[in-house]
Amino acid sequence: MVKIGFVGCGGISHSHVARLSLLEQGEAEIKGLCDTNPENAKRLMKRVNRFRNIAPEPLTEKSVYTDYSRMLSELNLEAIIVCTPHVLHYEHVMAGLKRGLHVFVEKPMAISISQAEEMRDTAEKKGLILALGYQRHFQPGYFYAREVIKSGKIGSPHFIVAWLTQDLRRAIGPRGWYLNPNLSGGGQVICSGTHLNDIVLWVTGTEPKRVKAFMDMEGAEVEIYASISVELSNGALASISILGDSPERAVREELRVWCSKGAILVREGNVYIQEKGGDMVKVSTENLPKPPSPNPDVNFVRAILGKEECLVPASCGVNATRLEQMAYRDARPISNNLKPHIFGS
Repeated sequence: MVKIGFVGCGGISHSHVARLSLLEQGEAEIKGLCDTNPENAKRLMKRVNRFRNIAPEPLTEKSVYTDYSRMLSELNLEAIIVCTPHVLHYEHVMAGLKRGLHVFVEKPMAISISQAEEMRDTAEKKGLILALGYQRHFQPGYFYAREVIKSGKIGSPHFIVAWLTQDLRRAIGPRGWYLNPNLSGGGQVICSGTHLNDIVLWVTGTEPKRVKAFMDMEGAEVEIYASISVELSNGALASISILGDSPERAVREELRVWCSKGAILVREGNVYIQEKGGDMVKVSTENLPKPPSPNPDVNFVRAILGKEECLVPASCGVNATRLEQMAYRDARPISNNLKPHIFGS
């Protein structure tokens, strides 16, 4: 049984508990909750206690901490889930890894390439699992697209178009910290946009080589709009458009990959495939393969237990971070009102 502690108990932590609740009895147990606001941790405690499979012994206020170092010292944990603001990810992930704990960190992995690489290298050196909160790896449409491209059925990727829209301001609410660069380290590119950046790289099995970017802050302290062109490691080109001021609060997105022998499109859970010279055909939902786990949290625990391969490894976080920070650095002289501390090395 994997004993887990939470560092950060804000809104997203409740989603992690819901995902963990799909585990079988005896696979994991939540032992401690830490947040600088103890009321956040107490609310999460009530959520955890609804599920006997991950809380066989109900949590009490003794399980609540405001100092993560104290929680890591006092509890016999094997893993932590980090749900803190982006700028704190490095500190909290490294604290867990240095104590020999497996770590699941929310996206984005880090706000600099050097931080992301150090986190990955430390986990590898210690033989620990460092997983990322990219749940699209477990969505059948994207999982299928990756498998088709890996198989070579439609050839190698040549050109990718991907877009994501959301009303970021309404989604996070008036007190949301995503729009505060001192906590977020950036705007829509690394908030919801990081999911799209990751999926472009993961589905095509590539890394970013060169990046050209334009960004618009649209009156905010961080970027709201971004247009990013990427040369990928296999020579393919990608066009990524990220919009944070959509009329809709919900996230909408599309990924289209043109390959040497055909094309594949993923749109709102539906998948369409086209072989060269043929028509675009919708793939039946029944024919889409099921990933080994329903979500990254279950996969994280089962990877620790040796039951599954981790499908959201640290390498994915490093690749996405590299693309994002290359985009920020390129956009800086053009969008010179972007905050300097957004840009990492």
